[in-house]
Amino acid sequence: MQNIQTKRSNRIYKSLHRPLTYLGVDRTIFFFVCVAAVGVFNLFESLLAAFVVFVGGYVFGRWVTNTDPAMLRILAQSEKFKPRYDAARQEIPKVEVR
Repeated sequence: MQNIQTKRSNRIYKSLHRPLTYLGVDRTIFFFVCVAAVGVFNLFESLLAAFVVFVGGYVFGRWVTNTDPAMLRILAQSEKFKPRYDAARQEIPKVEVR
C-alpha cells in the first residue's frame, strides 16, 4: 500500500475575520462618538462643537481600530477582575511556607 498525501485546501472568507466597522471605525466606538457629538450639540447648542467632537472621536476610533480592534474591549473588561498585586497596599500578605 502506498502512502500518498493529498493537499488539503480550505476556503477562507475574509469577511468573517474582519471587525465590523462603520467608515473604518469599530461600530461600538462609532456609536459612542455619534452619541457624544449629539450630546455636545444639545448641551452647547453649537454645531461646530459637535462637529469637532465627532471628528476627534472619529480620528481616535480609526487609530484604535487600525492599531488593535480588541484593545478597548479588553480594557473595558479588565475592570471586572481583581488585581493580583497592588503596589499601593501597605499590609504584609499572609503566606504559609510548607
